[in-house]
Amino acid sequence: MTSKPPPNPNPYYQANVWSRFFHGWISILLKKSHKQGTLHLTDLYDLLSHLESTKLTEQLEAHWFDELKQTKRKPSLIRATIRTMGWKPFLTGLLLIPTAILTFSQPILLTFLMGFFESCSTMPTSHAWLLAIGTSLTALIASTIYHQYFYRMTIYGAQMRIAYTGLVYRKILRLSSHSTNTIGSGQITNLVSNDASQVEMLFYFIHYIWMAPSQAIFTVIYFWQYVKYIAFIAIGYTIFLLITQVLFGRLFGFLRTRILQVTDERVKTMSEIIKSMRIVKMYCWESAFDNKIRSIRNREILQCAFRLTLDAVQTVLSHTYIGVTFLMMYGAMWSLGIQFDIRFFAVASCMLGYVRLTVIDFFNLAVRHIIYYLAAEKRIKAFLLLDESQRDNRLLSESIVDLSTSEHPTTENITKISNTNESTKDKSHSVVCDLKQARWAQNSHFSLKNILFHAYPGDLICIIGPIGSGKSSLLQTLTGEIACFDGKVRLHGSFCYVPQEPWIFSSSIKTNILFGKEYNHKLFKRVINATALDTDFIELSHGANTLVGDQGVMLSGGQKARVNMARALYRDADIYLLDDPLSAVDVKVSKHLFDKSIKIYLRKKICILVTHQIQFLQDATKIVVLSNVC
Repeated sequence: MTSKPPPNPNPYYQANVWSRFFHGWISILLKKSHKQGTLHLTDLYDLLSHLESTKLTEQLEAHWFDELKQTKRKPSLIRATIRTMGWKPFLTGLLLIPTAILTFSQPILLTFLMGFFESCSTMPTSHAWLLAIGTSLTALIASTIYHQYFYRMTIYGAQMRIAYTGLVYRKILRLSSHSTNTIGSGQITNLVSNDASQVEMLFYFIHYIWMAPSQAIFTVIYFWQYVKYIAFIAIGYTIFLLITQVLFGRLFGFLRTRILQVTDERVKTMSEIIKSMRIVKMYCWESAFDNKIRSIRNREILQCAFRLTLDAVQTVLSHTYIGVTFLMMYGAMWSLGIQFDIRFFAVASCMLGYVRLTVIDFFNLAVRHIIYYLAAEKRIKAFLLLDESQRDNRLLSESIVDLSTSEHPTTENITKISNTNESTKDKSHSVVCDLKQARWAQNSHFSLKNILFHAYPGDLICIIGPIGSGKSSLLQTLTGEIACFDGKVRLHGSFCYVPQEPWIFSSSIKTNILFGKEYNHKLFKRVINATALDTDFIELSHGANTLVGDQGVMLSGGQKARVNMARALYRDADIYLLDDPLSAVDVKVSKHLFDKSIKIYLRKKICILVTHQIQFLQDATKIVVLSNVC
């Protein structure tokens, strides 16, 4: 594991107003980069407090939970976002007003300055100098104000992108097993990489929704002073382009949804192929999967090509806006015999340039990113509304307290956890199961009914029954994973669940067993002896430090099951839920695991074991038989 870099206080907090305004506080870092040729991790400053993901995620999560509590209306991620950010982004948008005023003042001052160069001009030289200085200052001040606007909106956008990413991450940790099976890793990747970033892009251009029409109206009023009804030509063409941009925006939103669906499919398929690459190679399925990926990619490229074609059309309309507008206006003036005014041409060219940038380009981007964001908001909200594990509401396990505390709980969860912790202090370790009915979905034909038992330290409860009778589902009920539940389940004490299908991650066997806990040599030795891994370590080249997973040694199913069991034993929990860990090993190893791990190592623990091997039932203190499941 990489060590945390030493603290490096950010000089932003000691910087004066001038340094913060012009970002002079970062010059030290730039000089160091120039001197060293590169920057190292230890050179970077500590993150600013207003960009810390924990605080931002907690604020957004609290407002989202408030939305979920509202019974009279549907929860809205947009309302939660607005309440999280407050009025700061809206007030920052007001900086565009002086920017626009100064920007349009520059060509007007320029027209007065042009009068100084006329042959019959009576303007004093001092006035001309003042106009020239004023023209330059308006451009400088407008740029400075706009820089502050764009910088602040960039910060707000980054804050919300961080908060959205944190919200999605925390939701992943709370998903139930059923929800986890309904959404693929490719969809989650798109939520974080594509959808969460749309809120950041929205902040860049959102204020041009109202600024663009304001600038267009001001331009029309100014044109009216010079060319009267001819100004309606510019108005009509501008309105035509605005309507076109809105229609293009809706079409872009539809295409983006289609493209993301195909991208989800491609990422999901690629992930499955990479995970099963050895099987693909073994059965020579390369060409079949190659054709499948190419087919998906071709569909994605075609839709991207169509979107880029529309982008090209928009670009042509934007870059030809000034020329087409002048062509139509001066064509009408020439046909009607209206005299040309050089001053009007100078001012009009500048104003139409600003209008093109604001009304055509930025307004187009604002509409497009609003539609993109609305589509992304629907996808993120649908993900946030997926069923969650109900263990927090049903169980009294210290595992929940540990997990929630480590993941920065919200204020609501802190209260819930503290109450839970207080209640567990006064109770001994026990399991209470009074299950009236449990099913994975409301319309599911499968259900568990009328299961009642209690367990205390030293108890070994064996759950038996035919295949499909619900043995694994009963353990899932105890852990709070089943969504539709009626009854009472309480786990007083920390619990550890061993799934039926063992899993390992790409690292050493030792790291897989420790799973984040500190290494204790005596405890580790006891665990590997109890799970019969000591003989495997002798055969492996590097023993416990042997790498396994994608880049390491391939373990057999029985070895994976014993690593899984060793990981559970090393946790030293109070309650153990074992989902048939003996089925993946042979008879000899199975007896060793039962005798050494379950009977001896877990003799003082509460152990609930799902098994098909009836020879071990004689050592059980209680037996739960499942049958007649409907």
